[in-house]
Amino acid sequence: MSGFIEVVHEYLNLFAYLAVYFLEALSLFCIVCSAIQSMVVAFNKDKNTKKPLLKGLSVALTFKLAAEIARTITVRSLDEIIQIGALIMVKAAITALIHWEWKSKDVMTDLDDID
Repeated sequence: MSGFIEVVHEYLNLFAYLAVYFLEALSLFCIVCSAIQSMVVAFNKDKNTKKPLLKGLSVALTFKLAAEIARTITVRSLDEIIQIGALIMVKAAITALIHWEWKSKDVMTDLDDID
């Protein structure tokens, strides 16, 4: 029976690692796409260049946080838990800063100018 549990545990770890890599790839894809979209908007002389970049960074950070949470499945020591907890706190702070920047007067003014 313990052999079966070890095999299931190995497959669970493999699946968790694949999920983490997939979520991190999605995060990178969101960052690249939003940066390209923001550059296109900037080249079109539109004032609203922050909106697509901030939106893409917010979505990318959400995927990155999901990857860090999935990574906790494979943790084996307290040091790794502390590292992942610190990373999650830093990423949550960055998410709050992006949200604050999104709600700032500059972005809202840019949105009002579009209408």
